[in-house]
Amino acid sequence: MTDTRGRKAPTPPQPYPGNDEPFTGVYSWNQPRESICTEAANPPIDEWAFRQGQILDPLAPARRVRRRLDSLPHFIKRFYAQQADRLEQQHGTTRANKYLIGTFAKYVLPRIDGVNDRYRLGVVPGPLIGFVDDFARLPWYGKRELKRLAHRLTDCITAEFMNYYENQHEKTGDVSFSIVYSYGRAAWLVSHLNMTAPGWGDYCNMKLTDVDALRSMGRLESPAWWLRRLKRIHDQWREHLMIAAGYVSKKGTPYCSDPALKEWQAQKKANTEYLKAMELEDQNTGERISLIDKVVRSVANPANRRRELMTRMRGFEDLADELGMVGDFYTLTAPSKYHAMHNSGHRNDKWRGANPRQTQKYLCRIWARVRAAWKRAEIRAFGFRVVEPHHDETPHWHLLLFMRPEDIDQARDIFCLYARMEDSEELKGAESLNNARFLVKPIDKEKGSATGYIAKYVSKNIDGYALEGDVDDETGGPLKETARRVSAWASRWRIRQFQQIGGAPVTVYRELRRLRDPDLCLPQDIAPARDAATEGDWAGYTIAQGGPLVARDCIRVRLNYEVTPDGNAYGDDVSRINGLYAPYTGRDSLVLTRTTTYKIVPKAKAGAGLAVAVQGASRQLGVLSITVPVAASTAQGSGLDGTQTGDGAMPIPADFDRMTKEERRDLRDRLKNQASERSPPPKPAYKPHIVTPEIVAGLDDFAYQVLTFVRSIGLEPTPWEFDALLSGAVVNFGPGHAFRLDGDRLLPVG
Repeated sequence: MTDTRGRKAPTPPQPYPGNDEPFTGVYSWNQPRESICTEAANPPIDEWAFRQGQILDPLAPARRVRRRLDSLPHFIKRFYAQQADRLEQQHGTTRANKYLIGTFAKYVLPRIDGVNDRYRLGVVPGPLIGFVDDFARLPWYGKRELKRLAHRLTDCITAEFMNYYENQHEKTGDVSFSIVYSYGRAAWLVSHLNMTAPGWGDYCNMKLTDVDALRSMGRLESPAWWLRRLKRIHDQWREHLMIAAGYVSKKGTPYCSDPALKEWQAQKKANTEYLKAMELEDQNTGERISLIDKVVRSVANPANRRRELMTRMRGFEDLADELGMVGDFYTLTAPSKYHAMHNSGHRNDKWRGANPRQTQKYLCRIWARVRAAWKRAEIRAFGFRVVEPHHDETPHWHLLLFMRPEDIDQARDIFCLYARMEDSEELKGAESLNNARFLVKPIDKEKGSATGYIAKYVSKNIDGYALEGDVDDETGGPLKETARRVSAWASRWRIRQFQQIGGAPVTVYRELRRLRDPDLCLPQDIAPARDAATEGDWAGYTIAQGGPLVARDCIRVRLNYEVTPDGNAYGDDVSRINGLYAPYTGRDSLVLTRTTTYKIVPKAKAGAGLAVAVQGASRQLGVLSITVPVAASTAQGSGLDGTQTGDGAMPIPADFDRMTKEERRDLRDRLKNQASERSPPPKPAYKPHIVTPEIVAGLDDFAYQVLTFVRSIGLEPTPWEFDALLSGAVVNFGPGHAFRLDGDRLLPVG
C-alpha cells in the first residue's frame, strides 16, 4: 500500500441555512433606511422620454424653426412662411423642412436675431424691470401702445426724480445739489433704455447746473418727448429688420421698404393738409397770409432746394476756374461688413448688423480723419458732398471738391489711405485695389462741367427733375421713381443728404436775399454781398464774404440772433435769426431782416360764430384763437384789437400764452356769462314715425298713389320706409308684405 504525503484539503463546511427575518436593528440609528440617490442618477421618466423623443424624431428641428418663424412679426415672416407653405404643397413636408433648416434657420434667422439684440434692453435697474417686455415688443406696437408706454415712462422717471429730490433735500437742505443729484438718477435710468438723456454729457463732465437740469427734466417728464423717441426707435427697428430679412435689395424693394415709403408719403400728405388748413397771422396788424404759399416759395419746396443747390455748385465751379483750381469727383463707400446685400442682390454673409445710420457715422469718421490729415499737409478744398443709399440702404458719399493743382495727388493718396485702412485684408486683386471703397474721377472739361458730374445725383436725391427715361445703374428701374424712395430713406434714418464744404454760409445768403429794396442804405461790408445775393450770383457772394477758402472767424457778414428767455415749453433760451451785421464794422452795422412776428392760426371760416380752437402746431407756435364776428362784436362792444368794450369790459385777448391766472379766470367768467345770456340753440326738429298729413301734402301724384295703395292693404309705412320704397329699394313691411317699385308698378317680392 502506497503512503501519500503532503497536506490535504479540509472538508468544506455545511451551507448556512440562513435566517428568514431581516436585521431590523436594535436602536434608531441602525434601523434600515432607503438608499441615498441624486436626481441626476435617477432622472424623471418624463424628462428621459422627452430627450429620447428629441433624439429619435428627426422633425423636431423643423418644428422648432417653424415656431421661431411664427413668433416673428408679420411683416418679417410673411415671405418665408409663404415660401415654406408653397414648398410643402408642391414638394412635400421634407422639402419644406429642408428649406426652413438649411436656408431660413442657417442664414436669415441669425441676422434677425442679431438685429433684435442691438435694440433689446440688457440688465436694467429695478424701476425699469416692468419695461423690458415692452421694449422687446416695440416692433409689434402701434401708435396707441407707444402712447401708453410713453406715459408709463414719464410717470416712472418723474417718480424717481421726485423721490430722490425729497430724500436729498431732507438730508442736505441744498436745493441746487438735490436737483442735480436727482437728475443724475433719472438720466442714469434713461441710459439703460438705449437712449441718452438731455444734458447727460454735461452731467458726466460736472458742468450741469440746476437750471439746465430742470430743463432736461422737463423733457423727461413730457409724454410727447418720450413718444417721439419711442417712435424713432420703433420705425428704425422695423426698417432694420426689413434689411436683415432681405426685403430691401435690387431684387425686392430698393433703397427703402414699401412700409417705410408708404408711411413717408402719408406723413407728407398729412403735412400738406395741415399747411393748407393754417395761416400766418401778423401779431401787430392782424393780417393773414396762407401758410402753404409761404412754404411753396421757400427752400422747403424740393424744386427750389434743387435750384439753389445747382446755383451754389455752379458758383463754386466758376470760382475754381477763375482761381486756377482743378476739381475731383470722389466716391466713398464702406467696407463689406456694413453691406447687408451684395451688388448682385444676394445676401452678404460678412454683414455684421450695422444699420444705415451707423454706416453714416463710419463715413463721417473717415472724412474727419481725412480733413485733419489735409490740414496738417496744408491742403485746402471746397465743394459739395452728396449722400445716397445703395440698393440695400447702405449709404455712400459723392464729393465734388476743388483744390490747388499741386495738391491733387497728395490729397488723393491721403483720402485713399484712410478709406481703405479698415479691413484692408479683404482688398485683393487689381479691381479691388483700384475701385474698392475709394474711386476718383478727375473733372474733364471736354466731357462736361463739374456741375454736370453731380447734377444727376442732386436730382436723383430730391425730386427726379429732368430724369425722364433715365435708368438707375444699381436697380435698373427709372430714376424718376427713385427720388421718392431715396427721400423716404433719408427721412427714416435722419441722414443729411447734402452738405457744403468750405465757402460762405448759405443762411447768410438767404437772409441777404430778403433785403431786395434797392433804396435801402447798407453798410459798406454788407452791400456787396447783398447785391450778389439778390442777383443769385453765388460766386460773387462768396468773394464778398472773403473767398471760397475763408475761415469761419474771418467771414465779413454774419447772422444776428435774438434770444428769448424761457422761449419754449421746456424753459430753454430760444435763439432766432432777426438780422445781419458786419463784425469788422461793429454792432452799428446791424440790419434787421425779420421785423414781423407771426403766429400759426387756423384759416378763418366765413360765417363762424364764437369759436375756440386749439391749434395743431408745436407748443411755441401753437395758440388758442378766438374769432368773434363783427356784428357780435358791435353788439357786445368788444373787439380783439384792444379797444374798450361798450359796457366797460376788457377785450378778449387773442393770445392765451401770455395771460396771467387772473386774466384767464376773468375771461372764463365772461365767456360763461355770454353763453348764459345767449339764447339756447334750437332743438332738432321732431321726426315723426308715420307719414303725417304735412308730408302727404308735399307728395306728387305718383307718390300719393303708392301711399294710398300701401295703406289700402292695411300697412302704415314710416317716412324712411316710404322714401326707400320710392327710391327702388326692397322694403319688407312684415311676413308676406315685401315690395319694390319697378318703374310705375309696385311688385311683391319673395
